[in-house]
Amino acid sequence: MTHIAIASCRLKAGVTEEAMLAASDEFQARFVKTQEGIIRRILVKGSEPADYADIVFFTDLAAIDRVMEAEQTSEVCAALFALLEGGDHHVYEVVKTYD
Repeated sequence: MTHIAIASCRLKAGVTEEAMLAASDEFQARFVKTQEGIIRRILVKGSEPADYADIVFFTDLAAIDRVMEAEQTSEVCAALFALLEGGDHHVYEVVKTYD
């Protein structure tokens, strides 16, 4: 069953959206694309200027666990995460999809 992880965050003081997007692109290319079990990733911006959320679709709950473990030792993950602060992380199971 597909799962979705939503991680909200804020840009650290002094970090521009352009810098974060460049780090996010690098994270996508060098990390996300190499991880088995990631279906899709969407980066969204909130109504407050520095608020963002990363929405990642996974094949299953085990894939989330594998990716979260791999993040702990990834330099490209550390580079992106260094630009961000706070936030929450939630995981949801997809129960129905509407087109």
